[in-house]
Amino acid sequence: MRNYDLSDSTDLDLLKSDFEAFKPRDWQDLIDFSMDEKNQGKISYEERGCLITVRKKALSKSFPPYRLMVWAINIADKVDELME
Repeated sequence: MRNYDLSDSTDLDLLKSDFEAFKPRDWQDLIDFSMDEKNQGKISYEERGCLITVRKKALSKSFPPYRLMVWAINIADKVDELME
């Protein structure tokens, strides 16, 4: 998992860059994984809601709040680990 200092402008730029690396289709793939019956207990309802929110933001080419970006990227890391 990545650690970002939200009071550091360099970390915020890195966070935005990491967030932009995910395309709306990537977020949708993560949502689909979380909604699969065999994965329902592994990703919480709140985490799925976070993924849906950031997908909407990615579609509109805007940024969600920084904390939500950090949470979403950490969820993406968690899903990557579960997929392996």
